Amino acid sequence: MEAIGIVLVSIICITIFGTFFHSIMSRRAEGVTRRIYQARMNIHMGLMFLSIAILQLTIPGSSWLRYTFIFLIFAVGLINLYYGVKHRRYFRQLVETQDEVTQQT
Repeated sequence: MEAIGIVLVSIICITIFGTFFHSIMSRRAEGVTRRIYQARMNIHMGLMFLSIAILQLTIPGSSWLRYTFIFLIFAVGLINLYYGVKHRRYFRQLVETQDEVTQQT
């Protein structure tokens, strides 16, 4: 149980740094590159929220209010992760098609 907590805390720390890094990079970039950084930031935030929810589940204690908050955090994490992956895939395809068009001309 302790090893799971250590792994989850490590994931939370890594995703916090990833979130800040991609947030800063998205402010410096423009166009499609900016959207790709924002999608990566959403992926990191989703993983962070999921890790926080799972970490909270490993802590003993039970209350309906606690489980409600854990569920909300987990749901926000899943939504961020889903849309981050979806937008990253879309904007990567957009960049690839733009690269093909520029190479043909």
